Amino acid sequence: MKKQITIILFLLIFPLCGTALAQSKIGHVNTKTVLDTIPSRKKALIEIQEISKKSEAELLGQDSLLQKAYTDYVNKKNTQSQTVNQYEENRIQKMQQDLQAREQELNANIQKMSMALNENTYKIVKEAVKTIANKKGLQYVIDQETALFAGGTDITSEVILEVLRLDNLASRP
Repeated sequence: MKKQITIILFLLIFPLCGTALAQSKIGHVNTKTVLDTIPSRKKALIEIQEISKKSEAELLGQDSLLQKAYTDYVNKKNTQSQTVNQYEENRIQKMQQDLQAREQELNANIQKMSMALNENTYKIVKEAVKTIANKKGLQYVIDQETALFAGGTDITSEVILEVLRLDNLASRP
């Protein structure tokens, strides 16, 4: 008897759920396209690339000095006293530690910059999607790139316009 009641309730409730889902308005957005149009993001990515190149050049310069110091040490090792050799070994070891520390510091700085960029970009895109979804009466907006099927309303172009507006407002002093 319990089983029959459960089945009857399921048969009565299931169509109602399907109707509610069918009435939900779903939209989709191509976030990659949206991200590629944000001027402040493009500018920040270029800045991060420039800093990465400068960092790499700095590290290569330090590595070159380290290699030269090591080569000089190896060439003079047999003609120097044990005390001088010990001093040179310590100096080279310190140079190597400094190089590694600087590399970690530069990488951490670049990572912080990237995270800040992503956080700011995410806020702008999320706000733009929310604004357009509310205007169009959408309950759900999914990313077109991750959807198995991208049915519903494509709001990418409207989101791009809103993102550009929000980005412009955010870049004003």
